[in-house]
Amino acid sequence: MKVQEGYKYSSKPRGFFRALLATWRVLKDPEDLDANVDEAAIIEIYFNRSKFGKKIARWDLLAEELLEDHPEVTEAMKTRRRLKRIDLQQLAAMPVGSFGHTFASLSIDRGIDPNIVEPIPGETDGDWLMAHLYETHDFWHVLTGHYFNMDGEYGVSGFYMAQMPKFSFFAFFLSLLTLQHVWKKRDSLGGIVRAFCKGYDIGSKAKCVVGLDWENIYHRNLNELREELGIIEAGTLPAELKLAA
Repeated sequence: MKVQEGYKYSSKPRGFFRALLATWRVLKDPEDLDANVDEAAIIEIYFNRSKFGKKIARWDLLAEELLEDHPEVTEAMKTRRRLKRIDLQQLAAMPVGSFGHTFASLSIDRGIDPNIVEPIPGETDGDWLMAHLYETHDFWHVLTGHYFNMDGEYGVSGFYMAQMPKFSFFAFFLSLLTLQHVWKKRDSLGGIVRAFCKGYDIGSKAKCVVGLDWENIYHRNLNELREELGIIEAGTLPAELKLAA
């Protein structure tokens, strides 16, 4: 499967059984981030791009419902606003405490490459919404103060569900991850439930973040941006702790 130069993964979906195997591997040990990067990419691309995955996720329906609940997303959706390739070094050179600098610091510290998957086509409203959420997911971590770990993923998931409560497929997949914790990692269940509830509470009080013009807020002070968006009681990220010290 040919991949565009500069990207590690193709945006074209793999087969159903390969996606099923990847799902099993991630559910087996979701905390093994290094081993699961490839598998998670296969899962996400399959359910975002395959005909079967789209029928389950129902992106077009979600896009319609999102516009009904949040008309402010209309411009971004109709103009198909997308991100350009992210230059972490350029963002890291921005003022300390800015959104861009914080995002770059966390990504570099965690070894995260925001450009590993080639751009996903976004021709319909549903395809655009899926592509937009995929390419901006890590930004939501920074805005909500949830680090790039399992608790952080549940925190962002809670924020997602508060902002898009009709995201049925996402809720289904999240329930599978939670079931894995119930059976294998019971001691961590309380932590992920608290993270989800906190994320949901933050998201229910905040302005809609979907469709945000991210490239024009890289330079903004993170705390001021959170206040403007109504994101109160956000978590404190490692990069912010270093700044405070």
